[in-house]
Amino acid sequence: MKKSNWTVKSRSKSFIKKSFGVLGVDLKLSYRIIGKYSIYAALAGSGSLELVKRLRRIVPDISKQQESDKSSFDSYLELKRRGLHAFQCFLLLKSLEGFRKEKIRFVDIGDSAGTHICYLKDLIAGRFEIDATGVNLDPRAIEKIKSRGIKAILCRAEDLDLNGSEVDLFSSFEMLEHLHNPAIFLHRLAKKTKKSKLVITVPYLNKSRVGLHNIRNKTDNDISAENEHIFELSPKDWELLMLHSGWKVVFSKIYYQYPRHLPVLSRVIRSFWRMADFEGFWGAILEKDASFSERYKDWEK
Repeated sequence: MKKSNWTVKSRSKSFIKKSFGVLGVDLKLSYRIIGKYSIYAALAGSGSLELVKRLRRIVPDISKQQESDKSSFDSYLELKRRGLHAFQCFLLLKSLEGFRKEKIRFVDIGDSAGTHICYLKDLIAGRFEIDATGVNLDPRAIEKIKSRGIKAILCRAEDLDLNGSEVDLFSSFEMLEHLHNPAIFLHRLAKKTKKSKLVITVPYLNKSRVGLHNIRNKTDNDISAENEHIFELSPKDWELLMLHSGWKVVFSKIYYQYPRHLPVLSRVIRSFWRMADFEGFWGAILEKDASFSERYKDWEK
């Protein structure tokens, strides 16, 4: 019987961990050193380091942005987060190209601390005014957002109620993979406004899978939405789900956490990332398109 990719990956991790232990090498430290230099090289190669530096000036401290980061936050994780933030900000700015209004209504769904709202306010200062709101189901995240003077709504993403107000731009970063039913969330969001854009990022995988890594790894800790992935889909499968739910992709891009131009080394580092984390993140700008979602007649209310 053919072994699953996850079984092979798990056994590979176990073998590497034991090998490093025999050699007296700190696996966690080695992983972070390799990861840090890989991300730095990727950002340098894509010209994103200047944006990363600017984001640091806008929000100097992101160590408390996510509850799961508090105990392990270091220079590696800071660079990892900033690299992804730079990619997300690139998508936000691209989504506003050609925008003709003077004031933007922006809602960040899954906002953990108001960080991206702070970024966007600074990056578009002098071009647009922004009326921003953060949304999260975690009261701790809501307090962080409000502490920055930003409006916040405590609710599940699927249950967001905008009271009929029109929103120009939604974002949902690293959130769709945490939902039990992302199609319901996307469809309900599409029905709430008329001409909104939605910017998303999710982990990049070339083949779709069910996540549920806490179960896979047989962890004993309590599990929250923040620290569990449900569905980890490929870009093609995400696009299908989005069309089914009332959205079409008008722009997409993959952010790789390693340099891709090094003939042999790039393939080695890609294997490292696929085993240790994700090789990158897929981001997309979506516009409403009900051509398929309206033909489906059995949507849950």
